[in-house]
Amino acid sequence: MMCDETKNECCNHADPPWEGPQVIPAQIRRVDNLIFRKINQFARENDVEQATPMHGWIIGYLYRHRDTPVFQRDIEREFSITRSTVTNILQLMERKGYIERRSVPQDARLKQLVLTEEGICFHEKTMLCFHQTDDYVAGLLTEEENTELLRLLNKLREALQ
Repeated sequence: MMCDETKNECCNHADPPWEGPQVIPAQIRRVDNLIFRKINQFARENDVEQATPMHGWIIGYLYRHRDTPVFQRDIEREFSITRSTVTNILQLMERKGYIERRSVPQDARLKQLVLTEEGICFHEKTMLCFHQTDDYVAGLLTEEENTELLRLLNKLREALQ
């Protein structure tokens, strides 16, 4: 039977050369979900409050740049997110006590983003969870397999960017 393109119907074609569950993006997504479950397990074990990944990434960025002034526009650029989205995220992080916005002497309109002690503690506990997860996942493969997996993932990431 031939395809009737006017009815958008196809019949009598060979199945694609792959099975649904083995499609690479689907498998990567499944593994990603399982890794996040493991991160959350370690977070519960380490008494780390649940936060969105974006909150963790922003707090990590502020932690790494705590010796230099960071402003909202830096977060917008670093994470390629809109001003309104960053504003909402920062407001929530401020309410939770992770960050403070401080005026800078040269321009009262600018507010420097500064991690609080609570924000620093959150970051350090979160990093512990990430390291525990990384060690756990890396322990599932041999050293050679880990090296090859990282090489292939980096190759995919670079090609997709």
